[in-house]
Amino acid sequence: MFKYQSSLQNKVRYGYYICLAMIIVISALNFFNLKRIERKISFTFITTELFDTTLEMRRFEKNYFLYNDKESYAENLRFTEIAEGIIKKNKSAIKKLTIERDVIVLETDIKEYKSLMKKFVEYSSVHSHVHSHDNLHGLELKIRGIGKNIVDTAQLISTKEREYIQSLITASNRILLASVVLLIVAGWLIGKYLSRMVVNPLKELQDNMQRIADGKFETCSELYPESKDKEILSLNKACSRMITELELKQMKVIAQSDKLATLGTMVSGIAHQLNNPLSNISSSCQILQEEVESIDKGYEKELLLQIEGEIERAKTMVHSLLEFSKKKEFKIKPIFLKDLLKETIQLLRGEIPSNVEIATDISEDIIITVNKQRIQQALLNIIKNGIDSIADTGGISVCARRNLKNKTVEIKIKDSGAGIEPENIGRIFEPFFTTKGDEKGSGLGLFVANEIVKEHKGYIDLDSVMGQGTTFMIVLPLKEA
Repeated sequence: MFKYQSSLQNKVRYGYYICLAMIIVISALNFFNLKRIERKISFTFITTELFDTTLEMRRFEKNYFLYNDKESYAENLRFTEIAEGIIKKNKSAIKKLTIERDVIVLETDIKEYKSLMKKFVEYSSVHSHVHSHDNLHGLELKIRGIGKNIVDTAQLISTKEREYIQSLITASNRILLASVVLLIVAGWLIGKYLSRMVVNPLKELQDNMQRIADGKFETCSELYPESKDKEILSLNKACSRMITELELKQMKVIAQSDKLATLGTMVSGIAHQLNNPLSNISSSCQILQEEVESIDKGYEKELLLQIEGEIERAKTMVHSLLEFSKKKEFKIKPIFLKDLLKETIQLLRGEIPSNVEIATDISEDIIITVNKQRIQQALLNIIKNGIDSIADTGGISVCARRNLKNKTVEIKIKDSGAGIEPENIGRIFEPFFTTKGDEKGSGLGLFVANEIVKEHKGYIDLDSVMGQGTTFMIVLPLKEA
């Protein structure tokens, strides 16, 4: 069974077919009407010829009655037979006409006329006395009357045919005018339909593609969602894939940008932290150099162990920084949450003011299966956001617990900062939204953190009270280690 497939191509094709069909039908109607007029005009020549023949027939009739001329009778008889022949020859065409009854009357009158003329000629050649003359005069009057009827009928037939042809021409003009109006109206309606069903979707496609070019992906998940056309549906699918790919790439670029910004901040802090181990190493080396000959072996060993410890401490800092800065493929693996958080706070040590304390309460056995680098970036962003929200003395507490019922790990990060205004809570995870001002924040930190948690099939809950602080709850799926 034929199934209609909605598509732009089909709409244009069917619109073309409808216009073509209308043109063919209207052209056919006008063609057949013109052919009908042509046949009528051809028949008009016949009726005109019949009328002219009856006039000639009557002319020779009058000549015969005036001069009793045998040649005039012969001509009269000839034209009478021509009239009979015209009617007989076109009888089939006459039957289709409205003047058929008039032609039948005419045919009957011509036969009677011919018979009376023959009778008059025969009677006039045999009888010549007075009584016979009166009979001939009566017969003549009868012939003249029938002849007049024949001419009048022939003229009436000719007039009716001309009037009928004129009516056909008038009707043809009306049909032609109506055809032109119909084509104009139909063309306008079909054009309007195609504009609504074809041009509008294409215009919407153009507008949506422009929005995509401007980077507004959230408003263009589909190019033209109302359409059922297969071309638009195919473009919608391709567009959805394209937008998804572009969003992923954009997320990666944003995350990397935020990571580099965080890294730049941490480098200055790490550099400051490296001063302490380097200073201890330098002091131990100076003591060894000054007392190289008289120093006690035990003390010497203690100084060397201190140097080794400080070097390891510096290496750990540099290693953590390098680990965080590396661009790695997204892979997840089990990791102890307490160790991860300890290393994260160590990276932030240079950013923690003296008036802010960070307290942790995390069980040794809590393991999360994550991408270390990405989750570390999310934790860094949330903790750093809490540090920035504390104007005076305050603190940040980080605790975690397993929720065996929901099979999740819940990481709670609470600060004692200024809190978030109620009207801003709904926008806090939007990209480039910040209340800190351009100098202190880019508005990407919490957005990137939220995207990273989503990437791990988790989510972030938020609770904030103005003047009392904000609590972020990171919920991650609990997986078998």
